[in-house]
Amino acid sequence: MTKTWLSFQGQVQQLRERGMKIDEDAACSHFLSCINYYRFSGYFRYWQQAPIQGNNNFIANADFTTIRDVYLAEQRVAGQVVLALRRIEILLRTKFAHYYARIASPCGALTRGECFTQPSNEKAWRVQDYVMRDLDRSKEAFIEHYRDDACRNTQGKYLPDAYAATPVWVAVESLSFGTLSRCIEASALNGALAQIASDIAVSRAFFASQVKSFVYLRNRIAHHARIWNHSVLDAPALAPNIKRRARQNHGMFEPRSVYTVLVALDEMLTSAKMEREWLSSTIDPIINSNQLLKRGLTDPKKYGEMNLKES
Repeated sequence: MTKTWLSFQGQVQQLRERGMKIDEDAACSHFLSCINYYRFSGYFRYWQQAPIQGNNNFIANADFTTIRDVYLAEQRVAGQVVLALRRIEILLRTKFAHYYARIASPCGALTRGECFTQPSNEKAWRVQDYVMRDLDRSKEAFIEHYRDDACRNTQGKYLPDAYAATPVWVAVESLSFGTLSRCIEASALNGALAQIASDIAVSRAFFASQVKSFVYLRNRIAHHARIWNHSVLDAPALAPNIKRRARQNHGMFEPRSVYTVLVALDEMLTSAKMEREWLSSTIDPIINSNQLLKRGLTDPKKYGEMNLKES
């Protein structure tokens, strides 16, 4: 289907013609010029009558200001989550490097996959393949300093021994959060995972799944994807007592909600003695000020299924 180019004011007019209440054209036009009509549609679609069937008209009382405020509040939450995840990521890099180097070797073991539990599927990438990918594409001076540029295969790609002199605590600084998560998960049998979990006082049984969920949420936010009304694919496991206490203190939330990830993040920040009551003091005040945002973060729904009442 061919689409027609519209000016920002034309986009405002299209929204109005479809039934959205817009009090100030200039404010709406400016907003659309900053965030993209298509991105905004991921939010206002919840107020459309039947978009999947091609009916893009809005339901009664669909209001631009209401929908915009959901988006802006979500962005405030995302900004705070990124700051917290950054601290956790640096913590996990530090802990993994410390314990893996002691268990395996300070140098060379990481790119050879020593002491890692490998995937059962022989065709799947091994953990060290992800490590090599990240190190090979790194332009950081500290990686180039340790890398043996002459240690390549016949196709010119670096061999694992190109990093034989690279300390683990140096290498981890060039690993993506996803690769770091894989390294931690693959350390379940070598003892490193258990030692990291013990060090930061979290349950070993749920640790790997929680780190994986942090990577998932971090990637969604980094790519500016919507977290409101999003069902988390890599949802974290929570200990029953943690889940029960969180629901008593913060209210109900669904297992695959973004809020479940935030509960796990809050627990790790607290256990690692990095911050107390992050969820209560930083996140809850934002989401409690907007009930539509709160519903979408704690109980995600598909289009047409959400309670759109503002209170």
